[in-house]
Amino acid sequence: MRFTLAGIYTKEEVLEEMLQNGELESEEAIMNDKERFGRVRTSLMKQLRTKYGDDIANRALYRINKRISEGSLMIKANLSTINNPKTEI
Repeated sequence: MRFTLAGIYTKEEVLEEMLQNGELESEEAIMNDKERFGRVRTSLMKQLRTKYGDDIANRALYRINKRISEGSLMIKANLSTINNPKTEI
């Protein structure tokens, strides 16, 4: 990440850095896997680690899991409707 003299950087600079090193693509792939399968498949993580490296793939997985555990409402709502579908009779 780039830092200015005071150690402060803008949100746009952080997003640009994340785009360049594949962090956002990794997060998106992990979220799609969790929404689709209710978990992250080993094969997806192997692909992400091969493409972006262990550090970036593991960090993306950690961030997604942290958001879910801290109660990010949007992610929890999506996962709860997938994991607990209501059946109509």
